[in-house]
Amino acid sequence: MVRVTLWIVVLVAAVVGGLRYADALATMGVSRVSVEADLTESELGQVRHAVAAELARPGVRGVADVSRAVERLGWVREVRVRREWPDNLRIAIVRGTLAASWGGEGFLTTAGDVVRLPPDDGQPPDDLPVLKASLSDGFQAMDVYNLLSGSARDAGLRIARLEEDRAGSWTVELGDGTEVVLGTTALRSRFERFLAVYRSVLRDTVAQVERIDARYRAGVSVRWNSNVQLAAVHAAPENNPSRASVTVGHGLAPGGNAR
Repeated sequence: MVRVTLWIVVLVAAVVGGLRYADALATMGVSRVSVEADLTESELGQVRHAVAAELARPGVRGVADVSRAVERLGWVREVRVRREWPDNLRIAIVRGTLAASWGGEGFLTTAGDVVRLPPDDGQPPDDLPVLKASLSDGFQAMDVYNLLSGSARDAGLRIARLEEDRAGSWTVELGDGTEVVLGTTALRSRFERFLAVYRSVLRDTVAQVERIDARYRAGVSVRWNSNVQLAAVHAAPENNPSRASVTVGHGLAPGGNAR
């Protein structure tokens, strides 16, 4: 994307709004509109259409109307509209930064806004994490991701997928495909418990791990790829993570409140 200035001139207004667009500009006392933004061509086209359509509506239109029309595009994080002497209307737009793919329905910005990008030559980053939630909205899902992602990065791990099922239980999938089940409550403390076990016990064998259940009160269970057995991994006290240990067993279920 490049920084561009798009001039919408009264002489070409008939393409998107006819004389009503020109009349609206005249009513506002301006003859041209400039849009400054770092956007793709398709996004600029959306802005142009939104502004033109708003100014073509019956009645007197003002800067607040133009601002709201641009905000309704959904992917705009910030918009500033101001009059410039003698006859210019200037629109400055900041696009929301894409932070995650949102369940195949679009993308999430860093603020949790749902964005549905227009098809164009510009492609979003292909390493975005995938967030999917059955009960939570985009804002809540991003809150959970932000709650966990920093700790994951500190441990040299990357969250590739974060999913909430219909029961409200969250599961993290790491970049290597390992799944960590966190449940519905105490998500951060459970994830930190997994990380303590990972650092002290699993770092060198994580490639053999298929799934980790962190819904235990004092440890996690591990499903290994090799023989699909379950191991109870006892987390050490927070002040002494080196004391974590692994106990192999079969048919284990989370103790206490499993959710």
